[in-house]
Amino acid sequence: MTNTAGLETVNGVLMMSSRSISEMTNKEHKQIVRDIKTMLEQLGIYSANLHHDESKGFFIAKKEYNGRIVIDEILLGQDLSTTLVTGYSVQDRYKIIKRWSELESGKATPLIAAQPAAGSADILSIARVVAEATASATMKVLREVTGTNLIAVAPALSSPVAPQITQSGGCDENAFIAVTKIAWLTAFSDSSCRRLIDYADLPVQKVPGVRGLMVHKECFMSAFKKLIEGSTPPHGKRKRWQHPEFGGFTLREDPKEIFGEGE
Repeated sequence: MTNTAGLETVNGVLMMSSRSISEMTNKEHKQIVRDIKTMLEQLGIYSANLHHDESKGFFIAKKEYNGRIVIDEILLGQDLSTTLVTGYSVQDRYKIIKRWSELESGKATPLIAAQPAAGSADILSIARVVAEATASATMKVLREVTGTNLIAVAPALSSPVAPQITQSGGCDENAFIAVTKIAWLTAFSDSSCRRLIDYADLPVQKVPGVRGLMVHKECFMSAFKKLIEGSTPPHGKRKRWQHPEFGGFTLREDPKEIFGEGE
């Protein structure tokens, strides 16, 4: 069995990368990304900030470039990837369908994580994903063993159901923390943390000598707690939390454990 590039497993879902589609169709990657955005918009699942949504069958991988967060590639499930190439040439459609067929027949195997490129940024990105998963499990065990809350709990906020999550000033400028670390502490995915930062317009900064985006910890925890309070928890067949404006998201731990409110 061969390890076929471009077919990856993201949160248990098989997906094909925009870069792989670009290679198979001989189209520029930026054109593929543009076509994907257009398709998602026409399907009614294109959000203003184009954040990933696992339930919709796509995933946005981002990277830092010249101090900005930009799209690195977009991964699509089988339905969306085949829908994308419907308007392409017969040869291009055949290549995509054949790639999925190879996977189903066992001639190809998907990658569990993205293949690292030559640059160190891609390698660090993969390492970060692994570290987050490991750290989340470690933090949970430490809480159970010591009974100690390992994060600073944000002040309790009294708010109506489905509150508007906003932050405007009043934050100590010296209490910033890396987004990867706040994701680690809150059992919230890195991408969901960035969604919340954008959605609530939280204070962020770049620190010289420190890689990655920094967010004000107390302001983030306040917005995070408010998000949970205004969201409907998973129930029945639904496995994701749902906020009327923020949308769906997943927590790897119970909120009581995250905020140290458990017994």
